[in-house]
Amino acid sequence: MNQKELDKLQQWRSDVKGLPRLSAGSPIETDGRPNVLTRNVLENEKGPPNGKIVAQPKPVIDPPANFTPKCEIKTKDTWSALNRAKTILCKQEISNVACLDKEGKLYPKSLPRYCPYKGNDTGMYFGCFRDSRAKRELGGHHKDFPETNSPSVCIAHCLQAGFQYAGVQYTKECWCGDEYGKYGLLADIHCSNHCPQNSTETCGGFLAMRVFSTGLGEKKKIQATLVKANEILSEERVRIAFVFTLNGRAIRQVYRLLKTLYHINHYYFFHVDARQEFLQREMLELAKKFPNMYVTHNRLPTIWGGASLLQAHLNIMTELLAKTNWKWDYYVNLSESDYPIKKLEELVAFLTKYKTYNFLKTHGRDTPRFIQKQGLDQTFFECENHLWRVGPRNIPEGIRVDGGSDWIGIHRNFCEYIIKSEDKLVLGLKRVYEFTLLPAESFFHTVLQNSKFCGMFVDNNLRITNWRRKLGCKCQYKHIVDWCGCSPNVFKSADLHRLMNMDEKPIFFARKFEPVVNQDIINSVDTYLFGYSNQAFPGFNSYWQNEFHHLDRNTKVDDAYRTFFHSFIRLSLRHLTDSNRRCRLRFIELLEVNMFFETDHFHGLLVKFTAEQMSSGKVYTLETQLHPKTFYMMYNTGNSVDRLQGLEVGTDFDPKELIFRNYGQLMGPYSNIALRHSWGNGNEVAVSVAWIDPSNTVAASFDMKIPSGVHIGAHKPQFKKPLRPGVWTIKVFHEWETFAEVKFLILPLSFYQERPILAPEIYATHNGPKGHYLEKDFDFSDFRKPLKIENITEAENRATINGRKVGKDLERWIDTLTAEFWQLQNFCAHKETVPLCGVLEKCEHSTWSSMSTDTKSTITLVDENTGYLR
Repeated sequence: MNQKELDKLQQWRSDVKGLPRLSAGSPIETDGRPNVLTRNVLENEKGPPNGKIVAQPKPVIDPPANFTPKCEIKTKDTWSALNRAKTILCKQEISNVACLDKEGKLYPKSLPRYCPYKGNDTGMYFGCFRDSRAKRELGGHHKDFPETNSPSVCIAHCLQAGFQYAGVQYTKECWCGDEYGKYGLLADIHCSNHCPQNSTETCGGFLAMRVFSTGLGEKKKIQATLVKANEILSEERVRIAFVFTLNGRAIRQVYRLLKTLYHINHYYFFHVDARQEFLQREMLELAKKFPNMYVTHNRLPTIWGGASLLQAHLNIMTELLAKTNWKWDYYVNLSESDYPIKKLEELVAFLTKYKTYNFLKTHGRDTPRFIQKQGLDQTFFECENHLWRVGPRNIPEGIRVDGGSDWIGIHRNFCEYIIKSEDKLVLGLKRVYEFTLLPAESFFHTVLQNSKFCGMFVDNNLRITNWRRKLGCKCQYKHIVDWCGCSPNVFKSADLHRLMNMDEKPIFFARKFEPVVNQDIINSVDTYLFGYSNQAFPGFNSYWQNEFHHLDRNTKVDDAYRTFFHSFIRLSLRHLTDSNRRCRLRFIELLEVNMFFETDHFHGLLVKFTAEQMSSGKVYTLETQLHPKTFYMMYNTGNSVDRLQGLEVGTDFDPKELIFRNYGQLMGPYSNIALRHSWGNGNEVAVSVAWIDPSNTVAASFDMKIPSGVHIGAHKPQFKKPLRPGVWTIKVFHEWETFAEVKFLILPLSFYQERPILAPEIYATHNGPKGHYLEKDFDFSDFRKPLKIENITEAENRATINGRKVGKDLERWIDTLTAEFWQLQNFCAHKETVPLCGVLEKCEHSTWSSMSTDTKSTITLVDENTGYLR
């Protein structure tokens, strides 16, 4: 690269000073609507609500307050982002990106290809060729450019799409393909249509195509077949740097994954999301014990689809290359959702045989469609932990675009090129991918295809992914990304045969696995790989996942969760006192809360806390298990609505797995609640649901059309907050006959913004929303009679009294509600018994306790003979 080019690249960087950069170093689909048809049975004489039709809100296009863009912004995507961003800094950064793009300073207009496997010179003309409608002369891809078509435009487009040849035809048409000449040459007079923008150039004719070379060479497919571990004898085996990008709180699954992959010859690098205190703390403690483990302190808050994930990878590569005592050959990234389906030595043998090759999975379909689906033709910008769409863009010309999966296995040589190279290709692509959706799914592929490493590519990312796009593409990330993305599903027990079918294929990992959804499949893989026996390993069929830890300082805890946890402790201590009057304990501190699963069933929450024995002053650590009760009832009506199999109310509904992630159904006045309804096989049926609050007010009613066949759906009403605390009821009815109902608890709060709630906050929080629950002020009071809702005045008076409770009265109300919906199941003491409190089981000996033995997730010492963990 000459000095002029370097100066230009430096100018690109200085133009966006202050912006983050890549360097070396309702999510629920609603299947309900306001029950207009049912409501009109009672209200048809009144006319529309308020006597008029409510107009739809118009989009806001005024500049945000206290903010002035540096240029005139006309793009609607930019204005949408500016009006939704919360901080002035984020608004300013978004507008800076938009203005630089408008001025042509955001991206390089073209980039070079350094791939040595080139075809004919770019733009070489081969002649005018006959075409056929039955089978096109260049049938790989087609796009019309009605205003801008020209040979150069079409060549750039087909090169970007990964084709060897480009053809212009019938003025506006651009065709791409990898072979030509099926129907023979024509005289150039047949290809004399003028191009749209330039009458001096010709763009083919009717079924007559001018064919050019894009400069792309023949596509090489390298077949890397499976090799058995014992086939690699004399060669020095590769060493792998396993890179874990971790999020969430599934520490036991991380330990379990490590146990299957650990060997003293390899290296283990951990990046924990910057918002995850618990996981970072646990991994730092573990890494102290092993010289080949390292937990980075250079952490980023990574969001789905954001540039932050690619930046994290570049940072990690930089740190790994700086570790001169780590002699690694391959960079293989994993998450807590990955799990091996072959033994480590088989992966090592495979990578040793194909050493220096890079393993990435390409998209497997036509590139222009991939670019559009992936949003690569759009500018995005990440701030406020959100990825904002700024507007359309042009991808630099001169390069082939590729992409697919962000799970990779790349050789050290390629890593060094990415991090250390100062050539125009790498610097330019880093620039492009600073402002790209899902950049890690395309950056490495595109660099590889256009660099000197282009011949060292194998279309295999070493793993099988459980894609079920009908479920996985529910736009579940729209709250953090201005795009509709997809995510793979979790493997379950029924999928074991798919994993077994990978035996003879070079596939070494599978994803996604989540033990809170299905641990049995992980147990099955372990049994198959390592011969584990359910009986031989304590805790093999149990799983614990942390929900709360007292050492977390910045992790936000929902006020409803914290209220529930403290109520659980009071109920537990009261139970001990009721069992033995001499057992008087005073609560000191909440330590931990864990979810407990056994044989893939949720078995409640485990609350660990300290308490002081009032007679002796000694402090003990205790743990209690509480399990939610169910309040679902169905009435036999003898018609098609008997298809209903279950009703459940919760929050954090996952439309991909069709479950609530809030397993304990811990809900408070500010929770975004939803109804999950499951149906057996049968005919299509229309039903209605009514949401009834603790004052017996019908908050809303919605119609739902249930399709034929087995169906699971979720309905999320857009209620105004706060919800009135207490016991809610949902009634499901058909032709005004109730055939099922479910009760659920909205717990009043004893905490507000993570501190004890104050009286004014109580009055504002525990008395329901102002006016009706729905924004359009629908009044459903006439529903009370047909739904047989009784004791209305009594319920209203009780709700009013409860809404004023403070101090001990509030605490007693909370505990009464908690005891109605939760059952105390077990109690244990840590290490020692508590005098005067009867015979308390020791937690270490309790199969349910989070302090009991969990062999599958316990990291032990290294076996000196084998190098593996014992």
